[in-house]
Amino acid sequence: MEEELDGIACPKRAAGGPCCRRLATGGAGTLVEPAALGALLAGGGHGYDLRRVISEKTGGRLDVDPGGLYRVLRRLEADGFVVSRWEESNSGPARREYELTAEGRELATSWLTNLRERQQMTGALADVLEASLHNA
Repeated sequence: MEEELDGIACPKRAAGGPCCRRLATGGAGTLVEPAALGALLAGGGHGYDLRRVISEKTGGRLDVDPGGLYRVLRRLEADGFVVSRWEESNSGPARREYELTAEGRELATSWLTNLRERQQMTGALADVLEASLHNA
């Protein structure tokens, strides 16, 4: 069955791969999914642990909204990229722990490819603007 985003079916998802629309360009909010995947690759954990890992790994440049992170984690779980389980705590309430599935690792690989391509494109555009500004 093809995954749909905004009513449009994704042929890549139908072929068994991650949905290409997940990798769409966009603002900082678009980075929550790859940030969550990166934190999960670092060992999984509960939402606040993942938030801390994201902040640490990005040198504080990316501080994800807890609500946005949990929405992404729920969507990743619904799509089979993440599994979760409740962990009892000796101090405080039980917390949901998240872990990547094999499909989640494939999605992380797709994100890496997409982000590296985007990095090259934005670097080339920055070079064009820089050269044009210096020649103006």
